[in-house]
Amino acid sequence: MSLRLSHTTWDALDPYAVAEFWRHLLGWDIQEPACYEPGSDECYLVSPDGYTVLFLKVPDAKKVKNRAHMDLVPENSTRDEQVARALELGAELVDDRRHDLGWAVLADPESNEFCILK
Repeated sequence: MSLRLSHTTWDALDPYAVAEFWRHLLGWDIQEPACYEPGSDECYLVSPDGYTVLFLKVPDAKKVKNRAHMDLVPENSTRDEQVARALELGAELVDDRRHDLGWAVLADPESNEFCILK
């Protein structure tokens, strides 16, 4: 007897806006295009290998540091190129640890932290 991960859910005030940030950053596809639009209560993205993330509308903003976050590894580019791209897409640099630990901590438009690794 076991469980299989269905998807990961991220709470959002504006699911569409947050999903759009992640869609452009990761290059993932829209899963369920019929509900993927401004004002939607939920927006799904799916990775090329089938991993799904749901952005779900909630009434309250994030208040404290995430207890879980995504760690991202560049493919066919450098960490610094990807950090710059994330910033251009609207991320905020939260903690730049590239010089000592090798990664940068950033936050998406609703302050959800993520790391881009070396």
